[in-house]
Amino acid sequence: MSDYRYLEIGRDGPVAILKLNRPEVLNACNPATHREIQAALEELELEEAVKVIILTGAGRAFCSGSDLREVGKFEGEEAKRYIRLDFSTKNRIATCSKPVIGALHGHVAGGGFEMALACDLRFVAEDVLFSLPEIKLGTIPGSGGLQRLPQIVGLGIAKEWAMTGRRIGAEEAFRRGLANAVHPNDRLLEETLVFAKDLAERSGLALALAKVALDPAPPAADGMIGFYHRLASQACHDDPVYKQQAGSYTKKGGDD
Repeated sequence: MSDYRYLEIGRDGPVAILKLNRPEVLNACNPATHREIQAALEELELEEAVKVIILTGAGRAFCSGSDLREVGKFEGEEAKRYIRLDFSTKNRIATCSKPVIGALHGHVAGGGFEMALACDLRFVAEDVLFSLPEIKLGTIPGSGGLQRLPQIVGLGIAKEWAMTGRRIGAEEAFRRGLANAVHPNDRLLEETLVFAKDLAERSGLALALAKVALDPAPPAADGMIGFYHRLASQACHDDPVYKQQAGSYTKKGGDD
């Protein structure tokens, strides 16, 4: 495997564990993190011994979304390029030929929530808090979450969560079908590994075919939805409300 700055990659038999490793910012993503995730998935997909991939985060959160200390300064074409990169990362997870299971704890916010939605399955810790706080900043989720969330929890619930930005705990996530299982924090990875190893005993070809059949047309970064999100992001970011709220967010250190 290549060397990565913002990721840790481990193995347990046929299962690869891909861990976001920026705990000092609750694993918030910058452009380099996105590029590393995509490169790691390419490598793991080609590694025949790997049958299932677990995606998780170091420290006290899975992922708090985009790192606004860096990304929040992007404007114009730079902002559009980042939206496309972010969108393509979620698509790379969703279209991986091997099952990707999210092992999620702490904050799963914004782009981190959208990353979790791109996974095939989601196992969560009792302390998990999902949220789409973009609406509070004066913008919208921009990397496929608005398309994937209704497929999982239904349109009405998806609208409520996206329009309010409120936090969703483990019990509600499980009840709504967002979480496949809830485990104590100290047993989350262990229990996810048990499931992943059992899944790895299935035919890899059959699993890949099932993924394609269940989700035959994920939204493309360069398709209509991806283009819409780049335009929407630019419009929202040019709005004085976003500039004020994003500035306040970065000064106070994020959604914690």
